[in-house]
Parts: sequence; structure tokens; C-alpha cells
Amino acid sequence: MADILQAAKAYKKILDVEYQVILGRKGKNLSLAISFEEHHFFHLAGLQYLKDLSRVLTESREQIFRRVLKETLQKQLFESSEFYHKIKDRIEYLIYLEQIMDSNETIFKYNPKLESFSVIQADFLMKNEVHARNVFAFLSEDKTNGKYFCRSFFPQADKDYSEGQAKWSLLYKKKVNKSTGQELVLYDRLEK
Repeated sequence: MADILQAAKAYKKILDVEYQVILGRKGKNLSLAISFEEHHFFHLAGLQYLKDLSRVLTESREQIFRRVLKETLQKQLFESSEFYHKIKDRIEYLIYLEQIMDSNETIFKYNPKLESFSVIQADFLMKNEVHARNVFAFLSEDKTNGKYFCRSFFPQADKDYSEGQAKWSLLYKKKVNKSTGQELVLYDRLEK
């Protein structure tokens, strides 16, 4: 069972990665660049749900992420929250985020209007299976740089968020190490 420190360490590894993706549907192609920032960890881990820790978690989201890594905010603090049960599954599956991003499973154009009970505003939805459980990663465009980021992430509880959403075909996916420039093509259906 993963804890918040393990999740933060796994997330730190993906900070230096950018995914370049080409999707296709009905003769149209769409290119996405997906990157990760320190401040996104806070929401991906679900820390906003730990309302009883709001007096402790007052720093910037980047600083909270860094303090988790340095262990000045220890896992016992988070696990002591009466709301920890709401994020426990997220924490456990967050260690697989890079594996999920590397995989070539399903991608949907996400229409939030189909999910009237949800407040998630996203552009795309990735659905992957990890340890026999569906996991959802919601992608949104950062309007400042045009790149996409993972807005929300969680394993499926009851609702399948992909129902009724428009499925796009993955045509190409490349993983780029930003600091070295090293590239790894994960999937290529363009040449076929």
C-alpha cells in the first residue's frame, strides 16, 4: 500500500517528462503535449479534500509538494485526517501515473455536460486499467502555454466517466525527457 511520500517520489520522476500525442477521429488529427508541474500534485493526490488540515496546509501547493518529499510534512499527518479515506485510493494509484501515461489505452474527448453530477472541467479523459481497476486521468489545456496537464486523477469507484464520451484513436505517442532531450516513441500508427 503506497503512502503520500511514495506518491510524491513517483510524481517527482514524471516532472521532467513531456508526452507528445497525436489523436485521430473521423479524419481529424489533434496534437497534444502533456506536461507536469509540482503544484499539480496537490490536486492529483486529493489534498483539497483534507479540510481538517487546511490550517496546516497553508503554503503554496509547490511548497507542500516539496515538504512532503523532504518529509517535513509526514505521512502520519495526512493519514490522521478524518477525511483521508476520501483520498486513500488516489494516493495508492498515483504511484502508477507514469505507467498510465506510458500506456496506450483509451482516450476520450471529455464533455463535462454529460456528467452533470461532476464538477470536473477537462478536455480529455484517459481510462486505463491498473491492477484490475479502472483509473481515470483528466487532461486540461493550460491556456498560458497551450500544453495539457493532468487536472484530476482517481481510480473508479462506482461511476464510469467514459460512458457516452467520444472515443479518439491514439495515432502516435512520444515520451520526451525535457532535461536530456532523449525521446522514446511509445506508439506509432502513423507510419502504417
